[in-house]
Amino acid sequence: MSRRRQKRREFSKQIMAKEMALLWVNTVGVIGLAFYCVNQNFDAAFPWLTAMVSLPWAAWGVSKTGYTMKSLKENTRGGIVYDSAVSEIDEKQAFINEMREGIENENQ
Repeated sequence: MSRRRQKRREFSKQIMAKEMALLWVNTVGVIGLAFYCVNQNFDAAFPWLTAMVSLPWAAWGVSKTGYTMKSLKENTRGGIVYDSAVSEIDEKQAFINEMREGIENENQ
């Protein structure tokens, strides 16, 4: 029995997943900190807490947009992934056609 190697995730997908995990850790941490402050009767305003949550999410929006544009360019006509997939399909179809012609010629 042979073991199949698992296909590794692309580096950009790994970065996006890690960034998302870090954002959620930050968000939950800030919510916990806000709860602690209210629980300890902290009397000041919380703009510093809102900035700690909103600014990283805004930065994530920018990086997600960049990743989406990268994927769009790769997976459309003229993109690296799209063109390699189409050429692979064309090669397989050409091979199948050659095999069919060979079988038909043998049967005649």
